[in-house]
Amino acid sequence: MAAAVLLTAAGCITSAPPQPKSWVVSAPQSKSAEIVVTKTSRLGSLSVSAPYDKPALAVKRGDGSIAFDAYNVFATSPSMLLRAPLSALLEADGRFGRILSATSSARAAATLEAVITDLSLDCRKEGSRIASVSISIAVIENREVKMFLDGAGSADASSGDYSAAFSDAFAKAVASALSGMPHNADLGGGL
Repeated sequence: MAAAVLLTAAGCITSAPPQPKSWVVSAPQSKSAEIVVTKTSRLGSLSVSAPYDKPALAVKRGDGSIAFDAYNVFATSPSMLLRAPLSALLEADGRFGRILSATSSARAAATLEAVITDLSLDCRKEGSRIASVSISIAVIENREVKMFLDGAGSADASSGDYSAAFSDAFAKAVASALSGMPHNADLGGGL
């Protein structure tokens, strides 16, 4: 009897805590067609501002504090996770041409640098969960900043599918930022 009590007290018989769920951010699939490369841009740095720069989901609470959900995490660091969807969204827009990685040795007409200033689950209103994303994109040509494009997006996350909610909010934030760019902008030789 004493041995059973000791085992229970030591946690050997109790159930393990639930494993964290890992979430991703992705961009909608674009049509796969043969693309003639007439211009290219490079996605340079992408950073995520503190305190949103960690894998655990940042949760904004009603009392003004931020908590970090240990059971709902991004699959990797947000700055790594957001690179591929940002590249896909920028390329799908068409005004930047093909998007090269930061490590490509190919020449690019422009470089794009992004800062994510909000990446959180907004739970400040009772009973609501909203995925929120804010982004600032610097468009750089010949080491000179041509423009800053700022945008924000949000999506309902009450279903608990944080991959879908953050993907939607991220796409809306990028679209919002790009809406501030003139369609006839002459960047990088005809962008």
